[in-house]
Amino acid sequence: MHRIVIPFLIFLSACGYHFDGGDPIAVSVPYVIGDFEGELTDALISALSRSASFQYAKGQGDWILKAKIIGTTNDRIGYRYDRDPKSGELRDNVMGIENRKTISVEICIEDATTGKQILGPQIVKAGSDYDYVDPNSLQDLSFIDPKAASRTTSIAFSLGQLDSVGSAGENAIYPIYHKLAQKIIDGMIASGGWDE
Repeated sequence: MHRIVIPFLIFLSACGYHFDGGDPIAVSVPYVIGDFEGELTDALISALSRSASFQYAKGQGDWILKAKIIGTTNDRIGYRYDRDPKSGELRDNVMGIENRKTISVEICIEDATTGKQILGPQIVKAGSDYDYVDPNSLQDLSFIDPKAASRTTSIAFSLGQLDSVGSAGENAIYPIYHKLAQKIIDGMIASGGWDE
C-alpha cells in the first residue's frame, strides 16, 4: 500500500510542483527532433497515458516535454566462426551475429506558462541487443533440401527468427523507444532527473 502512495508524494523542488495524489499534470509532447517516423513521439505519448501522475495534452499542457535524438550507436557484441560450405569445417575468420543498439535522447521539461525549465536538459539512454544472420554467409542464408536435392533459402522458413543485420537493427528500434519513453516518464516522477 505504501509503495503505491510514495510516488505521488514526491516533491519537485525546482518549481514547487508536487504529487499529492490529486489531478495528474497535463504534459504536451511536441514532435521529437530526429524522430523521422514518429515512433519515439508515439511511445512517449503512450507512456504518459499509462502514468497515474501525468496525462497527455494534445494542446498546451502544464508542462512541455521536449526531446531530441542526439545519437545512435551500434556495437557488435557477438561472434562465431564461419564454416566451409562444402566440408563444414570451421574457418579462421569470425562473423558477427549479435549487436547492441543504443539510442541517446536529450530531454528538457518546461513550464508551459512561464517557459521556465523544470528538469534537464539531460541525456537519457536505452539500448537493446539483437541477433542476425550474415548476408554474405551461404550457410546462414540457405540449406540443402534433401528431398529436392537443391539449395533452398532458410530465411523463407524462419518465420521472422532469422533476419539480416540491417532489418534486425531497424526492428530493435521499437523496444528501445519504449524503454526510453518509460525511463523518461520515471525520471519525471522521481524529479531528480534520469540516470544514464
